[in-house]
Amino acid sequence: MLYVILVTSILTSLYEFKKFKERQYVREIAFSSVLLIIGVILVILRIADVKLPTPLTVIQVLFQPASRLLTEMLS
Repeated sequence: MLYVILVTSILTSLYEFKKFKERQYVREIAFSSVLLIIGVILVILRIADVKLPTPLTVIQVLFQPASRLLTEMLS
């Protein structure tokens, strides 16, 4: 399964990057590469059953102090 994902992502990126290179879209190549690498890493971690935090956990960590402050101010 892992090899299928890696081969598919490599073939897709080569196809896309060929178009970008013809039009000389350097920023798009860099941005697409970063997103592709992040996506492949997340899929590999998911297949390996690594426990990943959900986006909700990140939001809770960021807004917890503000929530406490507002609760204290309003009570």
